[in-house]
Amino acid sequence: MIKRLSLFFKMGLFFSLLFFAVRYSGMVSFDVDGDAVSVHSVVIILILGGCFYFYRLIKTAILKVFPPRSNYQKGLDNLQLAFSAMLLRDKFMIEKFLKKSEKYLGDMPIILWLKGQQSLIDGDEHRAKATFYSLCEREKDTVLGAYSLCQLATKAKADDDALAAINSILKISPHNQDLTLQAVAIAVKNKNFIEAKKHLGALKKSDKSRLIEAIIYSEEGIQNQNPDLTKRAFKLAPELSDNAIVYAEHLINKSEYRSARDVLRKSFVAAPNREVFNKYISVGKDLSHLDQIKLASNLISDVPWSWIGYYELAKLFLQEGMIQSAFQNLLVAYEKEPFDFIGNELTKVAENLEDPKPAQAIEILSQPLKLKRVNFIWKCAHCGSEEPHWESVCKFCNRIAEYERIQKEVPLLIN
Repeated sequence: MIKRLSLFFKMGLFFSLLFFAVRYSGMVSFDVDGDAVSVHSVVIILILGGCFYFYRLIKTAILKVFPPRSNYQKGLDNLQLAFSAMLLRDKFMIEKFLKKSEKYLGDMPIILWLKGQQSLIDGDEHRAKATFYSLCEREKDTVLGAYSLCQLATKAKADDDALAAINSILKISPHNQDLTLQAVAIAVKNKNFIEAKKHLGALKKSDKSRLIEAIIYSEEGIQNQNPDLTKRAFKLAPELSDNAIVYAEHLINKSEYRSARDVLRKSFVAAPNREVFNKYISVGKDLSHLDQIKLASNLISDVPWSWIGYYELAKLFLQEGMIQSAFQNLLVAYEKEPFDFIGNELTKVAENLEDPKPAQAIEILSQPLKLKRVNFIWKCAHCGSEEPHWESVCKFCNRIAEYERIQKEVPLLIN
């Protein structure tokens, strides 16, 4: 509508000028090479009008073929150049293109975020943090500021700031599993179990939800010495051996030996562990080595594929002087896992067997054993840090339930 009015006004102005030229003007003379040429002023106006109209046609055609860039596009182009300069860590170019972007786009959140990143490149974390805080106050549907604050807080191991930033992000993106896991890990690490439980609903679809819930109740139970919580954690995840041992200790203190053994038995079946095995065979009153041997044999029948039961049972046989039985169990353990410490025990026992020695003992003594030297460690699947004992939360990367038991093996041939 406005364009039509503008065109109507221009046409009216042109014809008005033409009318006054016809009405009141006369001839206009020009000197061309000494000759006087007279042209009516109306003709001059028509020629000028024609030139202007022709200019507009040419301009329109050129713009259709080569359309001009809008200020918005210019701003985006400079923003892209600013990103490229940031990747190259070129401080001068970053500042130059950011200023141009701001000129065309205004003070957009993405530009403010880039300014914060520029401060980080300059080594000014305080200024960067202030920029990101300012950005957080302005953002409604984006999380640039909160995410950057989270990164800074995680790097500085400032758990409270990191948790606050993560919670700000989760308000906008509540289904972000990775950040939810980080929030739970930080809360558990700082014994803030109420905060940790707030996120359990968001983890229902996670394949680790059962284990993480068990870790929360286990840590809370140990912290508050609450056996009901350790019991709940055990039912959720019997493979948590530390929790199973704590819960079994509570039952032992109440003289509920059978229940304690049931707990340890389920834990060992879920995840064979030497500590759980030894705890299991020690549960009871006035147990002799023979009683422990019977308990160990029962446990081995549940987990016949693990070397642990046979190795520990062999040690019990040795304490009773039952060399032949010890040898047979060590042999089975060694066949399942040829570790160096099992091989050394096997050689010592084979030497102490009474003559005539069995063929298996003679073969072991006459040939070098092919052994694997091994260290049992817990390794974080996320950052690779190693610990001698299981940890619920990695102290290096703040990840929960990431530690896995591995066997670091070095092939060793004894001549």
